[in-house]
Amino acid sequence: MGFDRRRWLLALVCVLGGALAVSNALAAAPAHGTVAKGHPATWKFAAAGGPSGATDSYKLTVKLPMAMSKLYATNVRTGTDYAAVLTIRLRWSGTSPDDALSLTAKDKNGKSVGNSTGAATNQGGDAALFTLENPANETYTITAENFDGNSSMAVPSKAVATLKVTNLAALGEPSRPRNAPGFTLSHIPLKLMPPLPEEKAALDGRAFGEPSIGVDRQTGAVMYQAGLYTMRGKVNHRHHPATITWKNVSATITHQASEDAILFIDPRTGRTFVSQLILACSLGAYSDNDGASWVPAAKPCQTPAGPDHETIGGGPFAPPLTGTAYPDAVYYCSQSIAFASCALSVDGGNTYGTGAPMWTSAQCFGLHGHVKVAPNDGTVYVPNKACGAPECLITTSTATADCHPGFAVSTNDAQTWSIHVIKDGHTRYYDTGDPSIGIGAKGTMYFGYNNANGAPMIAVCKDHGSRCGPSINVGKRFHIENTEMPSVVAGDDNRAAFAFLGSTTPGDDQQSNVTVTNSSGKVVNKVLPYDNFMGTWHLYVAVTYDGGKHWTTSDATPKAPIQRGCIEFAASCPSTRASDDQRNLLDFNDITIDGQGRILAAYTDGCQPDLGPPKHHGTCLNDPTRLSGLNPEIQGPAVARQSCGRGLYAKYDRLMKACPRHRTRKPRKHRKPRHKHRPSRPPRKPRGFTG
Repeated sequence: MGFDRRRWLLALVCVLGGALAVSNALAAAPAHGTVAKGHPATWKFAAAGGPSGATDSYKLTVKLPMAMSKLYATNVRTGTDYAAVLTIRLRWSGTSPDDALSLTAKDKNGKSVGNSTGAATNQGGDAALFTLENPANETYTITAENFDGNSSMAVPSKAVATLKVTNLAALGEPSRPRNAPGFTLSHIPLKLMPPLPEEKAALDGRAFGEPSIGVDRQTGAVMYQAGLYTMRGKVNHRHHPATITWKNVSATITHQASEDAILFIDPRTGRTFVSQLILACSLGAYSDNDGASWVPAAKPCQTPAGPDHETIGGGPFAPPLTGTAYPDAVYYCSQSIAFASCALSVDGGNTYGTGAPMWTSAQCFGLHGHVKVAPNDGTVYVPNKACGAPECLITTSTATADCHPGFAVSTNDAQTWSIHVIKDGHTRYYDTGDPSIGIGAKGTMYFGYNNANGAPMIAVCKDHGSRCGPSINVGKRFHIENTEMPSVVAGDDNRAAFAFLGSTTPGDDQQSNVTVTNSSGKVVNKVLPYDNFMGTWHLYVAVTYDGGKHWTTSDATPKAPIQRGCIEFAASCPSTRASDDQRNLLDFNDITIDGQGRILAAYTDGCQPDLGPPKHHGTCLNDPTRLSGLNPEIQGPAVARQSCGRGLYAKYDRLMKACPRHRTRKPRKHRKPRHKHRPSRPPRKPRGFTG
């Protein structure tokens, strides 16, 4: 950051009382402009911030390549025929930590639209990024301001706007690649999960988001947790593909209230753990017979208790500790805003000890993903979406190069922790869910996340996470532009699976433009395609059989989308229960394998069963404007179970049924007709002709 004499003089004038005169004398140059596909717009903002909190505005006209009615025409498969993304990058030269600029935008009616990065302090990145999904053919007012309002000095800046247009309807639908596993879907019948008074009181309605899944490898039972319900699935292998029959086996104590629900099965012992967060601690229970009976946990959280985002995991103790009361170590982790901690249980999850901090807000964001334990040496890992700088998204802007996905690792049973980052990965700009970790039989760690540009990325790490290879984009074949809810599992050391929700619609997946009621209070459910993320989502699964050198990705839900519209992680994607709740999926999905290495991915289907449809709309399967969060919102507990192809344990490859081949259709090329005989010479003799 260099010293700018001009800005210092301007700040001095402001301090002396001339702020208003400076604001009037200096304005954006030029004052207005036009952005179109292939034709960016560039301008300079006058100094923003300072003791007076000065702002500056610019009139930006968006010129789309065709009429909005054609560009954003609805499409059942992709949401809209085309998608457009307006991006504005803001740069400045800061000299102080409070030189933290941000952008806002208003449409012709004065309504705020789009999202901008911003943070309370400037860590030296001197950058902000604004995105508007599916802009309209109109003029927007773009304003530069200090994120905190006032600052020690007003700072001028430079902006560059670009417009990207993607023909979604023209994107092909790739078939399942050769050697990729196939999947069969199982939706848990809602009649097995009848409404409870506690749901209305504690959750303001039904809630099946954030599913957890595990398999008892001794019995083959599939255990699934969603909201207040614990379900047991029995797999019938006499059918092909196999079917799953479900039964409600919820424990009384974990059937009462919930802020966050978690289920975990210890793969070595088959014990099932269920936890329901209640802020001060959790309601916890465990079962050694797949939910036929439950034992309430005596102390189901660490000391001090963390109020949010609990996770439970387990595996072998790290040397020199060994199990006495229970053969494996069990861990409970949660976040306490300024830090996050994990505690060890030595008695099989009945009680947990004092939590040891994994990180503080100076190192990583507070929220975290699921704890995982290495099956070979007991190393403990916890992933995080934003590390490397003081709390990204709040203190540090994600537009800088300092925010990376990362993880905490402990080699001594969660007593002490170290932090590592994925150096070639970058945190999503406008908030997102947590990354995920899978650990192979010999300790190889697979780290799956969604990158800042929306791509599904995975990195392979060795030596307890201290050495990570380059991240690989596993979504290219399917044109994936946005990714949410990654989940990773590993089997053999060189085999892993990475499941995620993916959309071909580019841009900011945290935007929505829905009018639920009109000025008279009448329900209209008007979904406007502009200033709105209209993308459709599918569940994809990428697998590797060679330690991450190559990945093969398939669409596990090819016949229908499992979500329409944004997936809520930011306020710009609505979360109003019984109205327009795009938070129907909540924060995460889960993935596991059975005893033979078959992959089972738990997800919440945001498209079926559709208990509506809502007023003025068709069903989610057939109506591109029937967004998943329109009342009644859609939350279908579901599992994608591997039905063919190689699993994650090589020794069972011979038992796995091969997947049928699916040939990719290729466009026919025009060819000139070939003559049977050439006039200049006699016809060729057929092969093998000897006469």
